[in-house]
Parts: sequence; C-alpha cells; structure tokens
Amino acid sequence: MSCTQYTQGHTPHDRLSYLINRLCAELDGRDVPSDALALAQQARAVIDGYDRYVERMSTAAPPVLDTMVAAGNATDWARVHAEGKTRFQLIPEMTAGGYEAVVLQQLAKIAKARNVLEIGMFTGTTTVALALVPTVEKVVTLELEAYLEQTNRPFFAQAGVSEKIDIRIGEALASLEELSAEGASFDMVFIDADKANYINYFHKLVDSGLLGKDGFIVVDNVAFKASPWAPDDCYSSGPTLDAFNHAVRNHRGVEVVMLPVEDGISLIRRKDVTSPDVHVEV
Repeated sequence: MSCTQYTQGHTPHDRLSYLINRLCAELDGRDVPSDALALAQQARAVIDGYDRYVERMSTAAPPVLDTMVAAGNATDWARVHAEGKTRFQLIPEMTAGGYEAVVLQQLAKIAKARNVLEIGMFTGTTTVALALVPTVEKVVTLELEAYLEQTNRPFFAQAGVSEKIDIRIGEALASLEELSAEGASFDMVFIDADKANYINYFHKLVDSGLLGKDGFIVVDNVAFKASPWAPDDCYSSGPTLDAFNHAVRNHRGVEVVMLPVEDGISLIRRKDVTSPDVHVEV
C-alpha cells in the first residue's frame, strides 16, 4: 500500500473512510459472518456521508470561493514549480474549502473582529472569506510565495475586497517582527502554514502585542489525518503537530479547545486573569 493511495482526502474522516473501504473489500467474498460485512458497510456509510452532510447543513460559502477552489484544482502546480515561479511545490489539497471558510466567518462575526491576521494565504479562499465579514476592516495575510499574490489579486477584486487585504510576501517570522515594530494588533489570527513553525508563530503572537487583549488564534490542521495520535510513515508532520498541540495545551498563559472541523482546528485565547491556574501534563 503506497502513501499516494493512503493519503487521498484531507481529514481524519477521509483516512478512516479509506481504511473502512479497504476492510469492506477484504471481507467481501470471504467466508465471514454476513453481519460482519454488514457492520463494516454500515460504518462506511456513516463516515462517508458525515463531512458532506455537515457541509450541506451549514450556510453556503460565498460563491467566489467555488471559483477560487476550482482554479486552484485546475492549476498544474508541479509545472509552476518547475518553471521557478514558486519556491516550493504546492498541491491543491492545501486549499481550505468552503465549509472551513464559513466556520472562520462565523468566528469572526461572533468576535466582531476588525483586524485579522492570516499566516499562510495559498489560493486565498480564507483570505477572501474573512475580508467579506462586515466588521472586518483589514486582513493582513503573510505568504512566502510571491507568485500567489499575482494569481489571487484578481479574485480579491472580483469579491470586492481587494482594498481590505494587505499581502506581505516573505518569511512569516520576519513579517511578524515587522508588524510588531509597526505596533500592529489583531483581534483574530488564522494560522495555516508550515507546520514546523507553528510553535514559533504561537509564541511570537502570545509573547508580543500582536494578539489583541481579547483576540484569539485559530490554528488549522492540528488533527492532520489523525497522524498526531495514530502515526503513519505517510504523514511526516504528525509528531510535529502532536508536540505543538501538547505545548499549547500545557502553556500556562492560554486556554485552548480543539474542534473536529475538517482537519482539526484549535481555538486559542489568553487565559482570563480570573481563571484558576490549572496546569496538567497530558
């Protein structure tokens, strides 16, 4: 079983669906109790329909996101990289879909966020979604690949939010230093970038004035294909994400809740000064 076959899909549910489908295929035609195969098929129906049902029962994402996702899927990212237009080879699966964009919009609306920071833009779906929130005045998005500014700007203009979006090209940690020197402060931060630097981004935000007094951080992919707790050689970022999740959980200065949205998101905020100082190693 190759990693190419094994890593299809985006979420822990996708990985589980793949495994259950393999199990059904193995059981089918074998001399096993009929109820065993029926149970496996029922499990497959439950997990295969879950993500689609959740998305269908949620408010639809802004239509421009469908166009952006389609454009990202149609791009030959291998050729783009081979032509030297990007420093790293990107893949369509890095794009956040409409359901997650709607989740982020709801969080921004509940918080009445005005200034939003995004670390990792890629095709710009979440950038646009957050900029479309009425209370949001500015989205500062940090991106390593200059090529993506060229491809995303037309979609930002199409959505009517181009003037709200400030793209900073370069290493994200250097951009964070610049923003800190500018005295910037954000009500909401969304992190969806290189996993190895998640912990560095987290500390920079929490230890500086970049995260506003009542601001919060949303971190994507924290349950990447279940790899933090069910390791597999196909998922090299699993141990890195597990270490990050533990570090955040045990940080005395923040509160965190991890939610099973797509590939997992963590909501992080500074601890209320009136909250008890509970420190638990897990």
